[in-house]
Amino acid sequence: MAKLDSGLPLDLGKGSAAEAVDRLLLARRVANVSAGSRLVLVAGTGSMAGVVYAFRDLAPLAVLLSWMAFQIALLVISTVLDYRLDRTHAGHAELQQYWRRSMAMEVIRSASWCFITVYLAFYASGTAVAVLAAITVANLCTVLLVHRTAPVAAAARLGLVGLATVAAMWIHSGVASFPAILLLALFILALAGSVREQDRQLIRWAQVEVDRGEAADTVRLLLNDYEEHSSDWLWTVGAKGNLRDVTDRFATAAAKPVDELEASDFLDLFTPGEERDRLARHIMERSPFRGLVLRLRHGIGGSDAVRYWELSARPRSDGWMSGVARDVTGDRLIEERVAFMAHYDNLTGLANRYLFNERLRNALEDGERARDVVLFYLDLDDFKAVNDTRGHLVGDRLLREIGTRLEQEVRGQDLVARLGGDEFAVLLETRAGAGMLIERAHRFLAVIREPFELDGQIYRISGSIGIAQRCEGECDAEELMRRADLALFAAKDKGRDTIALYDEAMDRAARERREIESDLREALSRGQLRLHYQPVIDLDSGEVAGYEALLRWYHPRRGIVTPAEFLEVAEETGMIVPIGEWVIRQALAETGRWEGDFRIAINLSPTQVRSPHLADVVAQAAHTHGISPRRVEFEITEHVLMQKGTMCSSNLEKLREFGAKIALDDFGIGYSSLSYLRRFPFDRIKIDRDFVEGVERSADSQAIISSITRLADALGMATTAEGVETRAQLDLLRKLGCQEAQGYLICEPVPGENFITFSAAKAAMKDDASGILDYRKAREAVMKRRTQRAS
Repeated sequence: MAKLDSGLPLDLGKGSAAEAVDRLLLARRVANVSAGSRLVLVAGTGSMAGVVYAFRDLAPLAVLLSWMAFQIALLVISTVLDYRLDRTHAGHAELQQYWRRSMAMEVIRSASWCFITVYLAFYASGTAVAVLAAITVANLCTVLLVHRTAPVAAAARLGLVGLATVAAMWIHSGVASFPAILLLALFILALAGSVREQDRQLIRWAQVEVDRGEAADTVRLLLNDYEEHSSDWLWTVGAKGNLRDVTDRFATAAAKPVDELEASDFLDLFTPGEERDRLARHIMERSPFRGLVLRLRHGIGGSDAVRYWELSARPRSDGWMSGVARDVTGDRLIEERVAFMAHYDNLTGLANRYLFNERLRNALEDGERARDVVLFYLDLDDFKAVNDTRGHLVGDRLLREIGTRLEQEVRGQDLVARLGGDEFAVLLETRAGAGMLIERAHRFLAVIREPFELDGQIYRISGSIGIAQRCEGECDAEELMRRADLALFAAKDKGRDTIALYDEAMDRAARERREIESDLREALSRGQLRLHYQPVIDLDSGEVAGYEALLRWYHPRRGIVTPAEFLEVAEETGMIVPIGEWVIRQALAETGRWEGDFRIAINLSPTQVRSPHLADVVAQAAHTHGISPRRVEFEITEHVLMQKGTMCSSNLEKLREFGAKIALDDFGIGYSSLSYLRRFPFDRIKIDRDFVEGVERSADSQAIISSITRLADALGMATTAEGVETRAQLDLLRKLGCQEAQGYLICEPVPGENFITFSAAKAAMKDDASGILDYRKAREAVMKRRTQRAS
């Protein structure tokens, strides 16, 4: 009986799931039968009345009324049972009891209809037959209304009423009723199939409903467990964005009571801004979103510190939205710190090079603002000395102070940046002219120039500024920065605490320098470098004592270029080392073929002297060309001795040990510190041409030259005067103690083929206008007289 009551299939299994399906299925069957019974109550009463009325004159009235009374009693009992049942709160056992009673009532009612149908078949005739047939069909059709989810009642009704109808047709018509019986059987089978299919759908629906409920319970359990053990929490909002079903964890995270949060506006938890507007749009449009980070209002979250939540959510079928929240304050602060470090200098807090470049490009891309852009490049003078003498901590504090002072001198919309090291930049937007820009730059220098007091110590510092202004025409960020850099280079070239405003002359000079650098890189490989030589004579005898090798660049477009025009570029780019090595090899190779025992002088740059291969290059070249090291003299300037490190001194010592001589060139200008003469024992001092020029008319120059020669003589050093241009200078220099001289009076620098032989050298130096030959003849006569007196 239990199986018939539930209608469950045999393979559904046992356990909680099967029991849940059985309970749900029973409740739905009861609800359907109860609803169907109320629908056919009037129709059933009408059918009974129709039967009694149609057969009142054909069959015994007492039987008809008794049958009708019995049917009404059954209907009343069913109605009372249905009324007394509270389906909402009824237990499973109560539903089962109601169900068994209802099925029993339905079987009895079907049996009663079966009886009356067969009984009246013996009395039916005429219209009564049609009435009986119609009521019989109606009884069969009530299966779809009342018994579609009650297989037992449907089977009883179809079976009993169907058999009764077949019996009635056989009683009334005999064999002639066979076609009608066949149609009736087909109709009953169709009704039975329909009831069976609807019952199967009801069972499947119950199974799906139970599975869905179990899944919902599982999800709810998982969500509760998730909230209890996860760092995230759940939130739900209604259609209008008000919080619903606020959980304890959400209230704890928001640091507010659940009652206060319930039904409150979710958006009120966050600070206004673009992200909150996005959240409002998602809630209004009920669209899903992920990873939306919002900043909480001050005080929300139980702390006065800045807090951030990351939200994700999806809409629900009931019009609400549910999602997950997570506190991402730590990650967000790290991201903000990384973003700050990417755009701002970590030491000074000023904009860094990246942000500066971005702001400059944005300003220049805006056509209305571009013409007002002005760029100041500021570089501190000799700031390295502060780091070296006072330490980097003091240097860093000075940089911070300088950055603060510069920011106080600009407007809020202007930008001060630290580009690196001790270099700063100021980006302004102004239509001021050159005079106002220079005045602004002077204010920048003035605030830097003011003393800094750190830990009781006073520090003074200065800087140089290059200014570049956006002019008419195209000028992108890179070009404007290049112009400011050129202006800064020009300012520092003028000295300390200076200002330079970019002009086209700087650009032309820069282009000229770039062209020289580019061409110089190919000059050596293309054979454009050559050596000229200038003789050095002995002032006592007038004879050639040696030659100085002088580099010349035979440029295909510029002509012959002197070292003054390109050596600085070569020095800065490092090309001076291969060029200098070529000069050494070429000079010894050429002079090694000349007649005579003379000295060959070669100039060394500061970079060359630091080269670890210098001594090896000299030794190899001298050995290859068979020149005695004592005939080789290297000329250096005092800048070589000013360099720190031991490499310079070590290389000079190696050259001395090798046998070469060392001369101090351009003595008398620059620092001319006597300590240099004490630090290194030079073989020769070359007196700069500035003292030789006009010496015959300057008592000061004469006194200086006389002092230098006496000092050199006391230190065992020879002296050579440079830049001699008159015979009077020769005579005076000899009287002042100079031993040798060189200059245009003697011979201009010319290619080496002019000195290969004695006759060639004499021809190169023959110049009647210069008087050098007369000087030589006079000195030869003096030497002859000395010899005669000595003999």
